[in-house]
Amino acid sequence: MTEERKIELDGLRGYAAIAVVIYHSVLGLDGTQIERVLRGAWSDLGPYDIATKVLFKVFNGELAVTLFFILSGAVLFKSLMREDGGLGGIAVKFYVRRFFRIYPALLVCLVACGLAFSAGGRDVTMQDFVANALLYDFRINGATWTINAEMIAPAFLLLCYAGYRAGREWGLAIVTFGLVYLLALPQFDGYLVYFRISWLGFALGVLIPTRIGEMAASVLPRWSWAAMLIVMIILRWPLREICIALLVATIYYRRADGIDTFLSNRMSQFLGRISYSLYLFNVLFLELICDRMRQYPWAVAHPLEAGIGVALVVIACTIPVAYLSWACIEMPFNRLGHRLTGRRRAVPAVPQSVPL
Repeated sequence: MTEERKIELDGLRGYAAIAVVIYHSVLGLDGTQIERVLRGAWSDLGPYDIATKVLFKVFNGELAVTLFFILSGAVLFKSLMREDGGLGGIAVKFYVRRFFRIYPALLVCLVACGLAFSAGGRDVTMQDFVANALLYDFRINGATWTINAEMIAPAFLLLCYAGYRAGREWGLAIVTFGLVYLLALPQFDGYLVYFRISWLGFALGVLIPTRIGEMAASVLPRWSWAAMLIVMIILRWPLREICIALLVATIYYRRADGIDTFLSNRMSQFLGRISYSLYLFNVLFLELICDRMRQYPWAVAHPLEAGIGVALVVIACTIPVAYLSWACIEMPFNRLGHRLTGRRRAVPAVPQSVPL
């Protein structure tokens, strides 16, 4: 049987990728904004910096990345819940599919970035390329630190799945708490650095396709998604992550009246399909354009307006490249991974409210 795909989650992922581009476009023009605006107290900011901080809150790149992790946790764990057979075979197939899903587009993007940055005068070595491809260092494409977490997460998810198979939600809870305890041990200091700061997103995502996630979604009003969108902008870790997970759960179980139709429309679905390549390849244009824009004092002095303009140009340049990457790299290799593991791809489930 083919799987039912939650197409609304694809749309949500697409808009999260757009938020990341806007966030980094404004931030990339003036690095001092990290300490001065992002981490600065509201009372210490002038009107212009307050407006900039509001944009950072609305188009929060950190929030968007957390959303990626929660979505990955939910979708990947649901795929594991559909598996049959021994854990060893499931683990091998799971990692094969993840490799073919992530690495082909990643490698092509690193080659493109390396060539473009070298042509622009930046010193890019083969060592930099190998380190970035191995997700050890990220000097070519800084955004790929999240891919490091995404490639470690399957081991975490597989262990959670083993607990789920042994004792359903209770087994899942015991294993998850045990893994979290291990990650907090000082012996892991210096290891799994990026996963240690993102584990909560994956752990919350794991709960969504279980009875825990279904129960949480069922008790929330169908309009609660709007309140959660606002509240998660205000809250901090870990309440922010919990709020994002609740938002995803309401969309996952189609209890988010209004936004589900929006996330299912053609534009949302298009952005969702190309979201991974959009996330990867926007760095190519973002770095080149920001390097040039930082040479103009007015752009550095007005990062809010200039950054929004940069974001529009970056998005316009990246979308065609991301579409080509999705059509010519992502999809062929994704199909190959599924063929190698003897599994058919998910079929989108189109809600009745969306015309065919």
